[in-house]
Amino acid sequence: MSINQQTEILNSLLQIMHDSVSTSYDSLECIFDYYKDSDDGSLSIGSKFAYIDKDNVNYALLNDPDYRVNELIIKLHDLMVAHTGGNWKEFILSLDEHGKAHTKFIYDEN
Repeated sequence: MSINQQTEILNSLLQIMHDSVSTSYDSLECIFDYYKDSDDGSLSIGSKFAYIDKDNVNYALLNDPDYRVNELIIKLHDLMVAHTGGNWKEFILSLDEHGKAHTKFIYDEN
């Protein structure tokens, strides 16, 4: 089922985010970008990761030596397009201070 696959991908991304911080934190947030060129089909995937400790926002790189993030983002995007037709260009994945995950998908306005 597509929803279960999407949940597994989001959990894998959250685990990578958690593993990227070597200290305690209150919350995590990562903005993932997805762009596919309509002319040549090339992909661009980016991320901006931060962890919050008390009131301090700390930016860091994701600890992703095997480049799993790119694979996971591509798979999530493909699953969501196939399941809902939603062609998002960016999404925010966060883990709040209570351990609850949140997502927000951003779509082109066109």
